[in-house]
Amino acid sequence: MTTARILFLYNAVADAKKRGYFPQLMSCSQIDVFSEALNNTGHQVVQLNLRSPEQLRDFVRTNGPFNIAFCIAEGFLDLPAAIADGSGAAWVRRVLADLGVEATHSAAPTMEVCWYKDRTHQALSRFGLPIPQYCVIRPELESLKQQLQSIEQEMTFPLFVKPAAGGTSVGISERSLVSTPRELGAQVHSLLREFKNPPVLVETYLRGREYTVGVMGNRDKLVLPIIAFPLDQKVRTLRTKRNGDKSGQEKIAAGDPRYRLLSGLAVDVFDAVGAQDVLRIDFKEDGEGKPVVIDVNGSPALTPSASLAQMAAWAGFSYQQFIELFINIALERVCRADA
Repeated sequence: MTTARILFLYNAVADAKKRGYFPQLMSCSQIDVFSEALNNTGHQVVQLNLRSPEQLRDFVRTNGPFNIAFCIAEGFLDLPAAIADGSGAAWVRRVLADLGVEATHSAAPTMEVCWYKDRTHQALSRFGLPIPQYCVIRPELESLKQQLQSIEQEMTFPLFVKPAAGGTSVGISERSLVSTPRELGAQVHSLLREFKNPPVLVETYLRGREYTVGVMGNRDKLVLPIIAFPLDQKVRTLRTKRNGDKSGQEKIAAGDPRYRLLSGLAVDVFDAVGAQDVLRIDFKEDGEGKPVVIDVNGSPALTPSASLAQMAAWAGFSYQQFIELFINIALERVCRADA
């Protein structure tokens, strides 16, 4: 493949600022790792720590053209509310589209479907894909008390409570698993206070094992070896993910019946949400051992310690090869569209 000009877009903050609106953003040291891997692909890489739409427009007009934007930006640093509410990643892609620059990962509509978990469930249910029973609490609508009462009448405990929008397990803790109406009300009120009245998703709690599946590609898709998490890990919290403990994880590879089942479902999810380049899907087994989709991540982390890089390593890719594979997948899609 010929040398491409790549615009590397990210949001980097100091480690001390990775809280509040910014827990899912990159640290400056993580960006350095990305930059090294991208520069080693042989492509020409120009990078920008993204702060505002105006900055992006001016930068592209001054420094373009670009073949593609390697975009891991979750929004604009000067507009933190859009990072927090999930609209930022789609917003960045819309600005890029206006400038005629294709981006890695999925397009804006798919990013929105994946970020808002109730929209994810709606999209998957249209294709008959397995999702948990759920209800969305919207504080701006009828009284909160009535909404909670409806859930108590229509759903069976235990339940799982989390923000209806977001990623990186933000807002998920051991308290997310609730067994009584009192615990349900307490956790809903806690999330409303902490995140300033967001929609809250309440799902049937699934007791089985959790898996995460990575899909890379477009017309041709590669399903990486699957990570199975320990069965006794009932709630995978933000703290659990950050401590990096991989003990008890199991590699599910091709030839395993679970791989065939989960990889087939993952490809169906990829197509159902209209994904591009890469997608990570989390499944959990119900009481009968059947996998159910619990989360779809349109912009999964690509850092060396992230799940996707771990799966790629299990498949025999070095981290450098993993990044090169991802860039080539995205560039091939863009070149095909331009042909």
